[in-house]
Parts: sequence; structure tokens; C-alpha cells
Amino acid sequence: MFTKHKIAMGVSAGILGAVGVITSAQAVHLNPDGTGQVLLFPYFNAEEGYQTNINLVNSTDQTKAVKIRFREGKYSNDILDFNLYMSPEDVWSGTVRAGPDGAGNLIGHLRTTDRTCALPLEAAADCEAKDANGKSRCESVVPFTGHNLYKNVSAADTREGYVEVIEMGVVEDAAVKAGVLHHNGKPADCKSVEDAWISGAFAQGAGAAAKGLSAPTGGLFGSSAVLNVAAGSAFALDPVAIDNYSTQAQHYLSHDPDKFLLPSLASGDVSKSSVMVRKPSGEAELVITNWQQTQDACLNDGDALTPACGTNPYPLAHVLLAPNLMNEYYLDSTFGYDGHTDWVVTFPMKKHGIHAAKTDVLANFENGIYDREEGRANWTAPTGGGVTSGGFGFSPPVGINATVDDSSRLLREVNVISFKSTDLSYNATRTVLSSPAKQTLSVGPFISGWARLSFPDYDLSNGFVSATAYSASPAVYAADSNIYKGVPATGVAFIEGTTGGTGGHRLGDAMPHKIQRD
Repeated sequence: MFTKHKIAMGVSAGILGAVGVITSAQAVHLNPDGTGQVLLFPYFNAEEGYQTNINLVNSTDQTKAVKIRFREGKYSNDILDFNLYMSPEDVWSGTVRAGPDGAGNLIGHLRTTDRTCALPLEAAADCEAKDANGKSRCESVVPFTGHNLYKNVSAADTREGYVEVIEMGVVEDAAVKAGVLHHNGKPADCKSVEDAWISGAFAQGAGAAAKGLSAPTGGLFGSSAVLNVAAGSAFALDPVAIDNYSTQAQHYLSHDPDKFLLPSLASGDVSKSSVMVRKPSGEAELVITNWQQTQDACLNDGDALTPACGTNPYPLAHVLLAPNLMNEYYLDSTFGYDGHTDWVVTFPMKKHGIHAAKTDVLANFENGIYDREEGRANWTAPTGGGVTSGGFGFSPPVGINATVDDSSRLLREVNVISFKSTDLSYNATRTVLSSPAKQTLSVGPFISGWARLSFPDYDLSNGFVSATAYSASPAVYAADSNIYKGVPATGVAFIEGTTGGTGGHRLGDAMPHKIQRD
């Protein structure tokens, strides 16, 4: 049985007095308003026939320096990153889809017709400029070449992954602010960004060393859509927004072999996290946790060429922590509905040493696969001829003649779990995302319902320093408290079907996973 501590999505005014508000503002936290200094897009798909559209918005009246980083799905290696210099109220858009690498492989590519200033300049579209082949660069196309750089990473790994967006800071240099500002649909002079680096108006580093930038202020938001072009289905998903990740600017060049992994999810300078917890009594409280720094996981990955990527992973890991992920599935094929479901589970902090970096994560459905009427897959009769409380039901049992594997190792940092039904009407010839790296989960004869994926053997106790709770009757939290158990994870359920009947239109939805604390 679960004793539930749910993340509270709403906060009553009685809980957050002045002390609580001030303390929360000094800690890393998820922003329920959807804006932040950090955005995590949990999944992109560039399999053949698919593409992923990404939009990024600067909602403020400030000029922002932003790092956008694409990570492959196996080990989260950086397969492309560059700097964006976004003018006030600017929007950047790009598309990830497959293309050839010139050596017979199909790899992911970023394509954009957006003119927002970027560094290198070639990452932005500019019809007045020429590409390497002498053609007008009205569209910038950049390949994901990680399969040529990293051990045990294939071309297929570059076609699925996730995206990090990190605000590096607010641009204070007047020439750059004027140069990146749009006039008549294009920036005045993107070369002003290059000139600032050459002249020394910009410099690499954090805090005062990041010359030309002041501290980040947040206000970024975005959206994405995974499209199955041939099927005509689309799945819209928003990124996770994280605020107060850093109180100081971080400015780094993407081509520097010693610094290209910075900034990262582990390089912010805020050492506290803030989460809302609902206690068994129903009372909600704000918990502020202090975390210690760690050794840099990237410098200890066994590859001498991997540069530093940060020593402060725990605050961000805590706000993403999930002991149990819950979501729905739909596999109904009756009346031509042709239902299918793929879950995506992404572990964005494994590369930063949370839970042993590249090792697999053991996940368990813990008899947590249910149909719409509370039936449970893989039900096991008690031994000794007795019955257990709540163990009575109708015949035939829902799990008859069906085997459900309720535990598995999730092998990647972006995992696709394809749900399958043993119902005779189910069409097992296709999946929603066509992922070559998918793992399959049978739900027996069920065709719709929900499931709970658990991570019972993981916690963040190694990084815990102290915690303070704010509520009418604050609880005491220690390193072994339940709110520190689980795996930092994010993701969505991709559910697809048709409107039914011959020639029905395909419909799709992407539903973010829900979190349940034990």
C-alpha cells in the first residue's frame, strides 16, 4: 500500500508567509507558471517520417544570452549546442528531423529559418549570407554528429533525445543589444556578437568573469510538437520550467573543448531546492533543502577528453525527483480506434553522477498496471488457500493466460516504453514513436487504463545537508525521508488513435507524467 505524499500544485496563502516566500525565492524550484531560467524539453524524435518542432520565447524586456543544447538519447552526450542572443520579446524556432550524414547513415539534423542571432553565426538563417557551398543561407541546417565522436553512440541514437535550454544571463553590452534587436523582421547586426567576443566586451566565465552579462532573471518559456508526418498526427508538449537555478551569469563558447559543456544543469550556484509536499494529514508545506556539492561527474567518466560540467547537481535533481511516475495508456482497437501508447521516461541528471551515471535504472511496475475499472494486471493468488483483504473479485480474472513483466532495467537516458495488449483485436505491427530503442511492456488483455512506474531503490541521501519546513505544524526531514527517494525524471505518455471506422482521422495527445511520493 502507498502512504501518499503528493506534490502540491496549489499553495494556500496561509502556508506561505513572508519567510516562506523569501526562502523559496532563494532556492531552485519548478515554476508552475511555465517560465524559468532553465527549460527541459523531455523528448525529440527525428526517426524517418517524424520531426520535432521547437519554439523558445523570451517573454521579458531584456536581451538574453541563452544556451540551447541537444542531447542524444543513449548517454545524454552533447550532440549540438550553440548560443542564442535573444532580443526582448523574441521567439526562436527550429525543427529536428532526419537527414544523411554523407556516409550512408541517417542522423538527426537541426533546421531553422529563424534569424535570431546565434553564435556561431551559421546557426542562424541569413539570406544575405552564403553557406559552405556558396548558397544563400535562408535555412540553417546543422547535423548531429555525435555518432562520430562518442564511444558506443550510433547514428540512431542521434535521432532521439532531449533538449536543455539554459539562460546564461542578461546582455548589458550596448552594441550587442542594439545589434540583435530586430528591425523589419531581422536583427540589425548579428556580427556585433562576434565583435564583442573579439574585442573583450564578452568573456568566458561565471559571475564577474562573465563580462558583458548580468545575472539571469528567467522569463523563458517554450513549446514543442512531435509530428508523425505520414500518419498526420501531432503531439504537443511543453518543457519543464525551472527557476532560480543561478544567481550569477555563466557565459561560455560552444567551440571551446574545455568549456563546451557549460553551463549545465549542475553548474548553477544555488545550493538549495524548494518543493511543496502534502503530508498524510492533508496539510501542505514548503520544504527547503540544503545540498552539498559533488565531484564533477564529467571529469570522472573515464574519458580524458570530457571537460568539466559542474559540481552542483543535487538542487535540480531534487525538484525533478520521482519515486513513482503515473500516467494512462490506451490500446483499444475495437470499432477501428487502433489505439497505441508509448511512454517516454527521461533521466536528465544521470550524466551528472546521480545514480551512477551510465548504469541502468531498475524500474518496477509493482503490480501497478490497472484497467479502467480498477482491475490489476499480474494479480497473484495468496498462498495457503486463504484470501487477502480486498482479494475477492469476479471470474474470469483479468490476468488469465497473460504474463506481465512488472520490472525492467531502463537502459537509456531517454527511454521509450511501448505498451502492448494481448487482446486479440490489438494491432501489434506498429508503435506511436517508431523508436528503434524501445522496450515493450505487456499489460495482458487490458486495452485502457493507467500505470504506476516505481523506482524503489534510489535516493539523494548522499547529497543531503539539512532541511527546513514551513507550514502550520512543520515536519522534520532527514536524509532518509521519503521526499528524497526516487530518480530525477521527466517525460510524457504519447497516446494515439483514430476517430474510428474506415478512413478515420488519426489523433494524438502527449500527457505529462504525474508524480506520487510514497
